[in-house]
Amino acid sequence: MIPGLENYHGREQSFIKHLFLTQYLQSAAYKILQSRSPIFNFVDAFAGPWRVLDEKYSDASFNQALTTLESVRAALGRSGVAGLRIRFCFCERQIGPFTQLCQYADKHKQFDIRVFHGSFEDRLRDIADVCRDGFTFTFIDPTGWNIRSEPILEFLRDRKGEFLLNFMAEHVNRHAEYSNVAASFGRFLADPDWADEFNNLPVDWTNETRVLYLLRRKIKAMGAATYLPDFPILKPREQRVKMRLLLGTHSAKGLEVFRDVQAAVELREIETRGRLRNEGGDQVSLFSEDVIAAMQQDVAGIGCSSFRQEAQTRIVTQLTNSGPLTFSQLFINVLENVPIRATQIKALVNAMKERGIITFELPPRKRVPQLDTIISLHH
Repeated sequence: MIPGLENYHGREQSFIKHLFLTQYLQSAAYKILQSRSPIFNFVDAFAGPWRVLDEKYSDASFNQALTTLESVRAALGRSGVAGLRIRFCFCERQIGPFTQLCQYADKHKQFDIRVFHGSFEDRLRDIADVCRDGFTFTFIDPTGWNIRSEPILEFLRDRKGEFLLNFMAEHVNRHAEYSNVAASFGRFLADPDWADEFNNLPVDWTNETRVLYLLRRKIKAMGAATYLPDFPILKPREQRVKMRLLLGTHSAKGLEVFRDVQAAVELREIETRGRLRNEGGDQVSLFSEDVIAAMQQDVAGIGCSSFRQEAQTRIVTQLTNSGPLTFSQLFINVLENVPIRATQIKALVNAMKERGIITFELPPRKRVPQLDTIISLHH
């Protein structure tokens, strides 16, 4: 049994979402608390709780974040890193879940937990006052798209940190062309005239692709993030994207961590989907679930042959349009836009050199390009 999955029957996509959140948080917190800031703020913008199975809230995002970050703080403390501080801000609009959040905070008074009642957009100033210093990680997981993005993006722009947005791809894809939701999409995209640009985008793009393109462009234009990689989470029993987790970061290192966590969580997603397909069946395999998942990931997951080809095409296009570039410039562009890990990009670039597509010189005793390595097309 995959640990923790038993609490998510019928909503396995939420298990994958929470698994990604906690694994990324853990990696990010270790890096931030040891180098950039002794203060780590975690903001859960739409905290709930929703459909939790036990009174300990073990399957709620806010509890999982608290457990994860406290374990990082404690581990670093044992290793001699002193003076670390974690703050938690949980926001919820509905009175019932808000009351539960207050009860949760009362039971965990040893932690710095602040609970806010109201819509996230209306409580941004109060939350900003709490997160006045340190690194702030904001988890934005609304039940749909009817949120006012402009003040949220201003809040994110002014924080020193990152955010993880759950983009509800399936709902957006289904409803984007309905005229009766045009205003709510305008609020979501921080652009009341979004429909004109939406209709001018390529007709072979899905509704989801077009809305996500406009959202990414707005986020970057407002300065809330420099890079916006995403991780698609499929419907548990169908070959269709249910949601996308979108990381907003200004850090190239954040991009690397994102893709590494994506690779690990994608394996658990493949295992979960395989288990669900065989529910009640008696299929027997010569291979274990994790081996089967690894083989399937190699065929169609992060860093697979089609994504390596996409990365190669992107590299060649960049060099054709711009001339010689540093590996850093190529690396960041590919890492943000293609599901591929940093180590796989380095191996790809070496393979492209061996095939005579590109050329570069390595420093003595180096086997892969460095960030300042100049890369050119081979003529």
